[in-house]
Amino acid sequence: MRKFILLVLMVVINYSLSFAQSFKINGTCEGLTDGTWLYLKEANTNQILDSVQIKNGSFALKGKMGEEPTKVLLHTDKFSNYVFFWLESGPLSMNLKAGEFKKGNIKGSKTQDEDHKLMSIIQPIRDEQELLRGALKKSTDPNEQKNIKNRLKLSEESEKQAYINYVKNNPSSLIAANILNVYASTWGKKVTEDLYAALTPQIKQSRFGKDIKTFINLNREIKIGSKFVDFEQTNASGKNIKLSDIRGKYILLEFWASWCGPCREENPELVNTFKEFKDKGFNILGVSADNDKNNWLNAIKQDGLLWENVSDLQGDKNHVALMYGISAYPTNFLINDKGIIIEKNLRGDQLRKKLLELLP
Repeated sequence: MRKFILLVLMVVINYSLSFAQSFKINGTCEGLTDGTWLYLKEANTNQILDSVQIKNGSFALKGKMGEEPTKVLLHTDKFSNYVFFWLESGPLSMNLKAGEFKKGNIKGSKTQDEDHKLMSIIQPIRDEQELLRGALKKSTDPNEQKNIKNRLKLSEESEKQAYINYVKNNPSSLIAANILNVYASTWGKKVTEDLYAALTPQIKQSRFGKDIKTFINLNREIKIGSKFVDFEQTNASGKNIKLSDIRGKYILLEFWASWCGPCREENPELVNTFKEFKDKGFNILGVSADNDKNNWLNAIKQDGLLWENVSDLQGDKNHVALMYGISAYPTNFLINDKGIIIEKNLRGDQLRKKLLELLP
């Protein structure tokens, strides 16, 4: 019986490995010293696929990836240099330069070539936005500032429309599915549903297609004036906690993550606000967009978070985040004792002033 089980396990393992695709990357890197480490990771899981030290200005990476193509990240220590790109089986070449990894020449991936063509449309729009933001910082004239802000808003809308048009016009593209997956929460359920419906059956079965479908199924289009939608996730101690379990006259539903710089910067002030108002009926439930439990728990400890925190460890695909349509971190909702969402994104002194008004 034991031999039979081992045989079955070997068949399953070999069957799984048969679907793993091999990759090989040969590259050069100008401007980095020999011995500098490069790390190749899956973009969505952060799993390391390979790592190597630069030698004589060159490097070689190889291994297997779970599905093809796969979006990956190549970076140096502390992310001082990094580039995202699409990895496919077979040979791929890269020519990189320190400080300019994103401008590197990458050959051997048809999906990466498609991504490059898309960025040739998007990048000029982003360059325009960068110039406008620079001009806004320098300007001291209120009228000029207003004009620049209007132009910036139009440019941002132009970028959004360019992406939407690309998804519409390329229903069989994995790049298009990735775009829709990234922007689903930002664009909203209705736009996402319409674009998803036009995707080909094959793309709907891709990882991105399945993620989009999950968003559509879960999203509840939460807004100010809505009643909160209850949920249950696991806390830091492994106990299941519901939003409806949290007691208080006013509850702040706080979406954050250990990897979110602005979240971590704001946590000390949020801790002080919690201490000031907790005895008056204020409470907080944190929902973390982490996928690494140790990072999540360490952040809770380091930042001294005194309230309940939950997570399903699905990263920014946290099911509650999808339910509430979270597109940026941190994001929060203030819920009153009747279960109605009365405010969104109250931060720092704004939150304190509101609580002083509600809980004098």
